[in-house]
Amino acid sequence: MKKILVVSAIAVLGLTSVAFAGGLPEEMPAAPAAAVSSDTGIYLGLEGGYGITNWKNLGDMNGFELYPAGIALLQTSNVTNNNGFVGRVFAGYQINKYFAVEGGYSYFFNKAKSSYNWVYANTSTIVAGTVTDEVKTQAFDLLLKVIAPVVDSFDLYAKVGPSYMMSKHTVTSNTNNFGVTFGAGADYAITPNVIANVEWLRNSGSSKWDNKYQPNTDAFMLGLRYKFDL
Repeated sequence: MKKILVVSAIAVLGLTSVAFAGGLPEEMPAAPAAAVSSDTGIYLGLEGGYGITNWKNLGDMNGFELYPAGIALLQTSNVTNNNGFVGRVFAGYQINKYFAVEGGYSYFFNKAKSSYNWVYANTSTIVAGTVTDEVKTQAFDLLLKVIAPVVDSFDLYAKVGPSYMMSKHTVTSNTNNFGVTFGAGADYAITPNVIANVEWLRNSGSSKWDNKYQPNTDAFMLGLRYKFDL
Protein backbone atom coordinates (compact mmCIF):
# COMPACT_ATOMS: atom_id res chain seq x y z
CA MET A 1 0.00 0.00 0.00
CA LYS A 2 2.89 2.35 0.84
CA LYS A 3 4.46 1.65 -2.56
CA ILE A 4 1.17 2.48 -4.34
CA LEU A 5 0.83 5.81 -2.48
CA VAL A 6 4.45 6.76 -3.26
CA VAL A 7 4.05 5.94 -6.97
CA SER A 8 0.78 7.93 -7.16
CA ALA A 9 2.34 10.98 -5.49
CA ILE A 10 5.31 10.87 -7.91
CA ALA A 11 2.92 10.68 -10.89
CA VAL A 12 0.88 13.69 -9.68
CA LEU A 13 4.02 15.74 -9.09
CA GLY A 14 5.31 14.84 -12.54
CA LEU A 15 2.13 15.92 -14.33
CA THR A 16 2.05 19.18 -12.35
CA SER A 17 5.64 19.94 -13.35
CA VAL A 18 4.87 19.33 -17.02
CA ALA A 19 1.84 21.67 -16.86
CA PHE A 20 3.84 24.50 -15.29
CA ALA A 21 6.75 23.90 -17.66
CA GLY A 22 4.44 24.57 -20.62
CA GLY A 23 3.08 27.77 -19.03
CA LEU A 24 -0.50 28.76 -18.37
CA PRO A 25 -2.86 28.60 -21.39
CA GLU A 26 -3.42 31.93 -23.16
CA GLU A 27 -6.88 33.49 -23.16
CA MET A 28 -8.80 33.43 -26.43
CA PRO A 29 -8.75 36.88 -28.13
CA ALA A 30 -12.02 38.79 -27.87
CA ALA A 31 -14.10 39.23 -31.03
CA PRO A 32 -13.64 42.67 -32.59
CA ALA A 33 -16.44 45.10 -31.80
CA ALA A 34 -18.86 45.89 -34.61
CA ALA A 35 -18.25 49.19 -36.39
CA VAL A 36 -20.59 51.93 -35.13
CA SER A 37 -21.13 55.22 -36.94
CA SER A 38 -20.58 58.43 -35.01
CA ASP A 39 -23.41 60.92 -34.49
CA THR A 40 -21.20 63.66 -35.93
CA GLY A 41 -19.74 64.07 -39.38
CA ILE A 42 -19.74 65.89 -42.70
CA TYR A 43 -22.27 64.72 -45.30
CA LEU A 44 -22.94 65.22 -49.01
CA GLY A 45 -26.25 64.53 -50.72
CA LEU A 46 -28.55 64.83 -53.71
CA GLU A 47 -32.35 65.21 -53.88
CA GLY A 48 -34.90 65.27 -56.69
CA GLY A 49 -38.64 65.35 -57.16
CA TYR A 50 -41.64 67.49 -58.03
CA GLY A 51 -41.29 71.27 -57.99
CA ILE A 52 -43.98 73.96 -58.06
CA THR A 53 -42.91 77.51 -58.95
CA ASN A 54 -46.35 79.12 -58.45
CA TRP A 55 -45.89 81.63 -61.28
CA LYS A 56 -49.53 80.84 -62.13
CA ASN A 57 -50.41 83.43 -59.46
CA LEU A 58 -49.59 86.08 -62.05
CA GLY A 59 -52.78 85.18 -63.89
CA ASP A 60 -54.79 87.18 -61.37
CA MET A 61 -52.56 90.25 -61.26
CA ASN A 62 -52.60 93.58 -63.06
CA GLY A 63 -50.06 96.36 -62.93
CA PHE A 64 -49.16 99.66 -64.41
CA GLU A 65 -46.25 102.05 -64.64
CA LEU A 66 -46.31 105.81 -65.12
CA TYR A 67 -43.92 107.50 -67.56
CA PRO A 68 -43.45 111.21 -68.28
CA ALA A 69 -44.97 110.70 -71.72
CA GLY A 70 -47.79 108.30 -70.80
CA ILE A 71 -48.92 105.23 -68.90
CA ALA A 72 -48.29 101.51 -69.49
CA LEU A 73 -50.87 98.94 -68.39
CA LEU A 74 -49.89 95.29 -67.98
CA GLN A 75 -52.16 92.29 -67.55
CA THR A 76 -50.91 88.73 -67.17
CA SER A 77 -52.85 85.72 -68.36
CA ASN A 78 -52.30 82.10 -69.38
CA VAL A 79 -49.32 80.96 -67.29
CA THR A 80 -48.13 77.49 -68.40
CA ASN A 81 -45.31 75.04 -67.58
CA ASN A 82 -45.62 76.06 -63.96
CA ASN A 83 -44.63 72.69 -62.43
CA GLY A 84 -41.94 70.12 -63.15
CA PHE A 85 -38.78 68.40 -61.96
CA VAL A 86 -36.64 70.00 -59.26
CA GLY A 87 -33.17 68.95 -58.08
CA ARG A 88 -31.09 69.95 -55.08
CA VAL A 89 -27.49 69.28 -54.09
CA PHE A 90 -26.41 69.90 -50.52
CA ALA A 91 -23.60 69.54 -48.00
CA GLY A 92 -23.81 69.70 -44.24
CA TYR A 93 -22.33 68.97 -40.84
CA GLN A 94 -24.04 66.70 -38.31
CA ILE A 95 -23.37 68.36 -34.94
CA ASN A 96 -24.96 65.60 -32.87
CA LYS A 97 -28.00 63.32 -33.08
CA TYR A 98 -30.35 66.30 -32.67
CA PHE A 99 -28.87 69.11 -34.78
CA ALA A 100 -27.17 69.67 -38.14
CA VAL A 101 -26.44 72.61 -40.43
CA GLU A 102 -26.46 72.39 -44.22
CA GLY A 103 -26.28 74.50 -47.35
CA GLY A 104 -27.97 73.64 -50.64
CA TYR A 105 -28.63 74.72 -54.20
CA SER A 106 -32.02 74.04 -55.85
CA TYR A 107 -32.79 74.21 -59.56
CA PHE A 108 -36.31 74.08 -61.03
CA PHE A 109 -35.95 72.57 -64.48
CA ASN A 110 -39.33 73.76 -65.74
CA LYS A 111 -39.43 77.30 -67.18
CA ALA A 112 -42.77 78.91 -66.47
CA LYS A 113 -44.24 80.74 -69.48
CA SER A 114 -46.37 83.85 -68.96
CA SER A 115 -48.30 85.72 -71.68
CA TYR A 116 -48.57 89.47 -71.02
CA ASN A 117 -51.20 91.71 -72.59
CA TRP A 118 -49.96 95.28 -72.48
CA VAL A 119 -51.27 98.69 -73.42
CA TYR A 120 -49.30 101.92 -73.64
CA ALA A 121 -51.20 105.17 -73.87
CA ASN A 122 -50.42 108.88 -73.93
CA THR A 123 -52.32 111.96 -75.02
CA SER A 124 -52.13 111.06 -78.69
CA THR A 125 -51.30 107.36 -79.02
CA ILE A 126 -52.55 104.00 -77.81
CA VAL A 127 -50.43 100.92 -78.55
CA ALA A 128 -51.30 97.37 -77.50
CA GLY A 129 -49.70 93.96 -77.86
CA THR A 130 -48.91 90.55 -76.33
CA VAL A 131 -45.55 89.18 -75.25
CA THR A 132 -44.51 85.81 -73.76
CA ASP A 133 -41.96 85.65 -70.96
CA GLU A 134 -40.09 82.56 -69.69
CA VAL A 135 -38.61 82.43 -66.21
CA LYS A 136 -35.93 80.11 -64.78
CA THR A 137 -35.95 79.64 -60.99
CA GLN A 138 -33.09 78.62 -58.72
CA ALA A 139 -32.18 79.15 -55.06
CA PHE A 140 -29.39 78.89 -52.50
CA ASP A 141 -30.16 78.09 -48.85
CA LEU A 142 -28.41 77.79 -45.47
CA LEU A 143 -30.50 75.73 -43.05
CA LEU A 144 -30.57 74.57 -39.45
CA LYS A 145 -31.85 71.01 -39.20
CA VAL A 146 -33.59 69.98 -35.96
CA ILE A 147 -33.84 66.18 -35.63
CA ALA A 148 -36.27 64.09 -33.56
CA PRO A 149 -35.09 60.44 -33.32
CA VAL A 150 -38.06 58.05 -33.40
CA VAL A 151 -36.66 54.52 -33.51
CA ASP A 152 -33.36 52.99 -34.60
CA SER A 153 -32.52 54.11 -38.16
CA PHE A 154 -35.59 56.40 -38.46
CA ASP A 155 -35.79 60.13 -37.64
CA LEU A 156 -38.16 63.02 -38.25
CA TYR A 157 -36.79 66.53 -38.80
CA ALA A 158 -37.56 70.17 -39.56
CA LYS A 159 -35.41 72.73 -41.43
CA VAL A 160 -35.36 76.53 -41.45
CA GLY A 161 -32.94 79.23 -42.54
CA PRO A 162 -32.18 82.10 -44.93
CA SER A 163 -32.20 81.69 -48.70
CA TYR A 164 -31.48 83.66 -51.86
CA MET A 165 -33.84 82.97 -54.77
CA MET A 166 -33.13 83.99 -58.35
CA SER A 167 -35.65 84.25 -61.19
CA LYS A 168 -34.17 84.85 -64.63
CA HIS A 169 -36.64 86.23 -67.19
CA THR A 170 -36.32 86.28 -70.97
CA VAL A 171 -38.39 89.47 -71.42
CA THR A 172 -38.92 91.31 -68.14
CA SER A 173 -36.19 92.20 -65.66
CA ASN A 174 -34.66 89.47 -63.47
CA THR A 175 -35.78 89.21 -59.84
CA ASN A 176 -33.50 88.22 -56.97
CA ASN A 177 -34.60 88.26 -53.32
CA PHE A 178 -33.44 87.17 -49.89
CA GLY A 179 -36.07 85.15 -48.06
CA VAL A 180 -36.64 82.22 -45.73
CA THR A 181 -36.62 78.52 -46.56
CA PHE A 182 -38.37 76.02 -44.30
CA GLY A 183 -39.60 72.46 -44.50
CA ALA A 184 -39.86 69.03 -42.90
CA GLY A 185 -39.03 65.43 -43.66
CA ALA A 186 -37.94 61.98 -42.51
CA ASP A 187 -34.60 60.13 -42.59
CA TYR A 188 -34.00 56.38 -42.89
CA ALA A 189 -30.48 55.00 -42.34
CA ILE A 190 -29.88 52.23 -44.89
CA THR A 191 -26.45 51.79 -43.30
CA PRO A 192 -24.85 53.89 -40.54
CA ASN A 193 -23.36 56.15 -43.24
CA VAL A 194 -25.87 55.96 -46.12
CA ILE A 195 -29.14 57.76 -45.36
CA ALA A 196 -32.26 58.13 -47.52
CA ASN A 197 -34.81 60.89 -46.94
CA VAL A 198 -38.13 62.29 -48.09
CA GLU A 199 -38.84 65.99 -47.59
CA TRP A 200 -40.79 69.10 -48.46
CA LEU A 201 -39.07 72.49 -48.79
CA ARG A 202 -40.57 75.93 -49.41
CA ASN A 203 -38.57 78.94 -50.59
CA SER A 204 -40.34 82.20 -49.75
CA GLY A 205 -40.33 84.92 -52.39
CA SER A 206 -41.65 88.48 -52.53
CA SER A 207 -45.39 89.15 -52.72
CA LYS A 208 -45.08 92.75 -53.90
CA TRP A 209 -46.47 93.28 -57.40
CA ASP A 210 -43.53 95.17 -58.82
CA ASN A 211 -40.24 94.35 -60.51
CA LYS A 212 -39.20 92.37 -57.39
CA TYR A 213 -42.16 89.97 -57.41
CA GLN A 214 -41.35 86.30 -56.82
CA PRO A 215 -43.83 83.59 -55.85
CA ASN A 216 -43.11 81.00 -53.19
CA THR A 217 -41.77 77.69 -54.50
CA ASP A 218 -42.49 74.21 -53.18
CA ALA A 219 -40.35 71.09 -53.65
CA PHE A 220 -41.37 67.52 -52.77
CA MET A 221 -38.24 65.38 -53.01
CA LEU A 222 -36.55 62.06 -52.32
CA GLY A 223 -32.87 62.14 -51.42
CA LEU A 224 -29.75 60.16 -50.60
CA ARG A 225 -26.66 61.28 -48.72
CA TYR A 226 -23.38 59.89 -47.40
CA LYS A 227 -22.03 60.86 -43.97
CA PHE A 228 -18.29 60.84 -43.29
CA ASP A 229 -17.56 60.04 -39.61
CA LEU A 230 -15.26 62.33 -37.64
